[in-house]
Amino acid sequence: MNEAASDNSNVRVSETHPDDPVSQGPEPEEEADDPPPPTPTWARRRRRAPNQWRGNCLFRLLIVLLIVLLLITHIASLGSSYAAGPGIPPQRNHAAGRSGNNYAALLQRRLSGSAANAHAKVALTDLSVSGATLLNLLSEPQDTGLEVFAPQVRGVPAAADLVLVLGGGNDIDYIGGLMRDAMELPADLFEGVSMMSGQLDTADALARRYGRVLDAVHAAAPGATVLVVEYLALLGRDFVPGVHAPFDEARARYHRERAALLNNGTRAARAGREDWCHVVWVFDRTQDHGIGAAEPWVTDYLGVSDGTHVPYHPNAAGMKGVEAIIYKNLVELGLVDDDGDGEL
Repeated sequence: MNEAASDNSNVRVSETHPDDPVSQGPEPEEEADDPPPPTPTWARRRRRAPNQWRGNCLFRLLIVLLIVLLLITHIASLGSSYAAGPGIPPQRNHAAGRSGNNYAALLQRRLSGSAANAHAKVALTDLSVSGATLLNLLSEPQDTGLEVFAPQVRGVPAAADLVLVLGGGNDIDYIGGLMRDAMELPADLFEGVSMMSGQLDTADALARRYGRVLDAVHAAAPGATVLVVEYLALLGRDFVPGVHAPFDEARARYHRERAALLNNGTRAARAGREDWCHVVWVFDRTQDHGIGAAEPWVTDYLGVSDGTHVPYHPNAAGMKGVEAIIYKNLVELGLVDDDGDGEL
């Protein structure tokens, strides 16, 4: 009995002694915990590969390249005299009445030297010709008496990423009518008489013709942003008929109606083209810089005397003002960063 009891005691001690090798074996199966479920793939922490920093650098490089590609590197400018700048020195092309200080040239120089544009070298293709109609932009050659210019849209580079377009004034005989009144000829001499073939008399007709030009520009440079630049205000808030021009209130009202027709047709031309075309609202923003203003951005009715004064056209200050408006528009569109000098 004592031996049996001793054996049993030894067995119990061996089952519970912490130093007993047998007690360090696996627990019985019925007492083991269930194994944890596998971690979902999406929740597993990825191990950083030794060369993962290379992948991050490549990703950042791609982002930088994409940003560079979005910068403006090539501007094309189409239009009539309000884009070309006749009379404003220096005249780069006398046959076209094209100035080296028109708004397109000023914008090209600003972007080329701007930190906001990463100091990118910006090219300019200036196709503007004084006296051009929208048809001269689109399909008809233009003979200025000194040179015959091909339709301007044919010169738009496919690589252009910004295209400035201004036109329509000659299609409705806007500036021509003002110039004839400046000759102090009888106002009724031209009533009902068109001084040019193909003259348009409604905003809808002007918008349709303008729209054809915009579509042709978009086809020539599909990746470009197109900015339709309005004409500056001539008969603004300070203009007084008979004082600032040799015509009365009735003729002033007529010319203001032509300006309204021009602006309405220009703005309507953008309809259906909003993804790539925008209007630069110059007319409303220059009402305080018209004829008779303290700081006019346009010339008055005085005739050409020294070759630097073309009646009823932008002066050098006007070209700078329009360039500032265009630049501000580019900032609003996110195409450039504000360089701090774009406000009027």
